[in-house]
Amino acid sequence: MAKITIIGAGAMGSAFTKPLADNGNDVRLWGTHLDDFIIDAVKAGKNHPKHNFPLPPSVKAFYHQELNLALQGTDIIIMAITSDALGDVFESIVPYLKSDMIIGSVTKGFNYNKDNKIVLLPEILSERLPTELKNSLDFVFVAGPCKAIEVLWGVPTAVTYASTNINAANKLRQLAQTNVYNINTTDDVIGTEICAAMKNAYCVGLGMAEGFPKQKDGFLHKNTKGALFTYAVAEMGILSQALGGTLGPVLGLPGIGDLELTGEAGRNRTLGEAIGTGLSASQAILKMKENDITVEGYPAIKFGYYIMKELESNHRLDSKDMPLLTGLYHILYEDASGYENIKKLVTLCTAGNNPL
Repeated sequence: MAKITIIGAGAMGSAFTKPLADNGNDVRLWGTHLDDFIIDAVKAGKNHPKHNFPLPPSVKAFYHQELNLALQGTDIIIMAITSDALGDVFESIVPYLKSDMIIGSVTKGFNYNKDNKIVLLPEILSERLPTELKNSLDFVFVAGPCKAIEVLWGVPTAVTYASTNINAANKLRQLAQTNVYNINTTDDVIGTEICAAMKNAYCVGLGMAEGFPKQKDGFLHKNTKGALFTYAVAEMGILSQALGGTLGPVLGLPGIGDLELTGEAGRNRTLGEAIGTGLSASQAILKMKENDITVEGYPAIKFGYYIMKELESNHRLDSKDMPLLTGLYHILYEDASGYENIKKLVTLCTAGNNPL
């Protein structure tokens, strides 16, 4: 048994309490100042407001002003904060860190580091460590096809834990794995994190294929979606290898697995579907903002495109091998036509014969 504190009481952070608590760990859930209504409900034994489902009764909930209590004597910290706020919140955690701790993260995406360079989230965390801790604690990153509510329901699930120290990944696996929450481990953090971030970007494209029937006399475009899915996997592989990762996560749960799940439903698909019906990207984004819906795939397309261009300038890849990402950038950020460009992209991607 371990004392484990989850930082962030949103959908995934709260769901992660389930396998940890089921294994008999002492689980604490800390909420930011935006999570007070969630902490109120959990403390009262009510359903989690975002899930309309209860958390395990053994979970202890803490308000944002109770951070010291939530971290008292803790062995493992799990970051479950949105990518844009991850660094700032982690800085508030740093004074409580100790040697040999494990820091887990279920956050996915990109952000700017302190040098204003776009990086994967592991760097956002590691750059904030004081010198004396940089080589004395380990990070573990979680990815794979994992809908938060289904974790709470106890649906059979499989995910990947990635760490440069495989022993740390295996230790967290021992604490979290149950008969329904299954975990494999890898030391390929880069490949895992590329998939975790970019699957959201590519699922906007998959969503477009779902919207096309509404502007094309009702004819389905499953052929189109299947082709885009394949090209997305190939391009995630190119990015992973160019950054020093492997194809393992791309062809496993973080890549193919999570791409399939995210392409079936969710905000990224909804944005793509709106564009597929004939809206411009600007119109679709405005519509979602009016409904207070944020879409991770939208900034992921921009970040991924910029990283691709930087890698190309360093002769580590050729953007001609990544027409789908390039096309998505033109559609989402230059209001290019969704249908006409996707039609061209299917041809371009096929002509490129990108190997997996």
